[in-house]
Amino acid sequence: MSAMRQDLKLLPGAPDEQGAPRWLLADRVRNRYFALAGDALALVRYWQPGLTATDLSARLAENGLSFDADDINAFNDFLVANNLVQARSPSAVAFFTSSRREARLPWWQWLLHNYLFIRIPLLRPDPWLRRLTEFMAPLMTRRSEHIVLLCGIIGALLVMRQWDAFVATFMHFFSWQGLIGYGITLVLVKSAHELGHALVASRLGCRVASMGVAFLVMFPVLYTDTTDAWQLRSRRDRLRIVTAGVRTELYLAMVATLFWSLLPDGVLRSACFFVATTSWITSLLINITPFMRFDGYFALSDLMGVENLQPRAFALGRWQLRRWLWGLNDPVPEPLPRHRARWMIAYAWGTWLYRFFLFIGIAVLVYHFFFKALGILLFVVEILWFLVMPIAKEMRIWAKRRTEFSWNLWRRLALALLVLLLFWLALPLPVDVHVPALLKAEHHQRVFAPEAAQVLRSQATLGETTVSAEPLLELLSPDLEERWELAQQEQDLLATKLQREAASTTEKAELAVNRLRYQQLEERLRALAERRDKLALHAPFDGQVTWLENVHPGQWVMQDQPLLSVTLYGSGQIEAFVPERYLELLQPGQAAFFMADHGQLPRLAAELVSIDLGALQLLPYPELSSQSGGSIAVRVRPRGLQPDEAYYRARFRLLEPALDMGSMRLTGDLLIRGSERSWLGQQLQRIMSVLIREGGF
Repeated sequence: MSAMRQDLKLLPGAPDEQGAPRWLLADRVRNRYFALAGDALALVRYWQPGLTATDLSARLAENGLSFDADDINAFNDFLVANNLVQARSPSAVAFFTSSRREARLPWWQWLLHNYLFIRIPLLRPDPWLRRLTEFMAPLMTRRSEHIVLLCGIIGALLVMRQWDAFVATFMHFFSWQGLIGYGITLVLVKSAHELGHALVASRLGCRVASMGVAFLVMFPVLYTDTTDAWQLRSRRDRLRIVTAGVRTELYLAMVATLFWSLLPDGVLRSACFFVATTSWITSLLINITPFMRFDGYFALSDLMGVENLQPRAFALGRWQLRRWLWGLNDPVPEPLPRHRARWMIAYAWGTWLYRFFLFIGIAVLVYHFFFKALGILLFVVEILWFLVMPIAKEMRIWAKRRTEFSWNLWRRLALALLVLLLFWLALPLPVDVHVPALLKAEHHQRVFAPEAAQVLRSQATLGETTVSAEPLLELLSPDLEERWELAQQEQDLLATKLQREAASTTEKAELAVNRLRYQQLEERLRALAERRDKLALHAPFDGQVTWLENVHPGQWVMQDQPLLSVTLYGSGQIEAFVPERYLELLQPGQAAFFMADHGQLPRLAAELVSIDLGALQLLPYPELSSQSGGSIAVRVRPRGLQPDEAYYRARFRLLEPALDMGSMRLTGDLLIRGSERSWLGQQLQRIMSVLIREGGF
């Protein structure tokens, strides 16, 4: 038997899940703890190095303990595997050295295993942490918690009285001073989070081995090593350490809420706003989730009284999955009450689902975080290592044990339904395309003032049917009339001069100049005449006046001011805006149905006429945008509303021409009977398009 290390400590531990007493074998050098049951404690008590397993078994039997040689050898292997024995001979030293060398991974394998989470210890805080705990003891009492809670209530009441100003404080972060304050506040709050873990652990008598920084997907986060909490026998005390970080942030948020109400505007007030809102919410989202090995996981493990929760739950989850899918009658990994086994299986499946989407998100993050070549490599590594390989490993086990599958009626039906579902997804079927659309009059036009002028007379009446030959409004421009008169008078004077006969050389030269000037005046009068004619406003086509500005004779109107609208009744047109992913499904002549949002019109049949070749730069109808409650997400630009994704304008002809639209513009939803396409083919095409797009350098 190997000699156990002399620096190990045997401590009383918390009872196990059935209430049986346990002890802890503490390795303070590596800051690790090993739980021992009562029979293992007997082996530690009577363990003597140098004896064979048979001799030690006989000696234990003399003391009324029954252990065979296999049990003793298994315990010895446990001690050796976990480096809990002394190396007293050169052969033992060589064994441990070679084991250490074999366990050391090449740098590329180490980076592959650890690039998602790397810990770098920076502080050994235990010496000064105990002094700090004594200093801050008054703040860690029940009375202090009640005072902080009272501050939070008062702060919330004050914030409710100035809610608009509270929300507007967020805008301060969009400045350089705000971003700097945000960064400093974030570091301070997260430092307080980790210090909360350390202070509570120190107050409960635990040693804090290290504090430092960890890189989570290359993003720096702080951490605190509170492994020593395993020596606490009280589950409640362990929970206090686990939840100390989040509670610290919540307490800071309550105090910050009160200070925000009292401080003047500035960086400090914005920092209080951040602490009062964003910081603790992000802490809850990250730290409280039980699916990753953060605070929430250890809190759940302590609450439910289940140690090593994830490995045990995963084993039960795999066992139940094989049993349901293939009818494999494997023994239960461990005997548990039915209710506990059920929630552990549900926890395992929920963790797998959560991690599936999490690892996909991390893969996309690392792809965009690094330059393209390294991003693609890390993306592939992430998907293969954390998603494909675990699934492939389980499927290899299924393949090896396929002869043990039990095919009852329900499993055959489930397999048949799965095959039918795959066949249905691969079958080309017509695709119904739903797109935002707008119904409007096909011939509708506004008439604008060509230039600044006065209203001379108005012959237009709202609702009146007019023809394009009749003037609707006559405008008068005094400036234009003055220019006309001056030009006319100058032309008359030149005409008189040109009628005279030139009597001298000087008069002959002036005659040539006057003729050129006369021609220039003719061109100017012709241009002024055209401008005068445009002041008589006509309808662009035969139709009805559907909108008329309230003007009267003598009133001034500005250039390009809208004055009236003319609409040709009995004509309607639908303009739809189609996302790029649906373009290949649409062709001219396809049938469609328009359903107005207000529900006052029946379903209108339409036909696709044309689709624009280029995507929209700006959305022409604000009522379809997300700013007005529409379905097209837009960004506000100086030139107008810019869609977030590529949309193409499509024009449809109503198949019911008798519909009178007037000047109405009705928003709605357009259902288009698209071409046939299989769902699986569409997804493969989208994946290939992304690979082709992102694969280019």
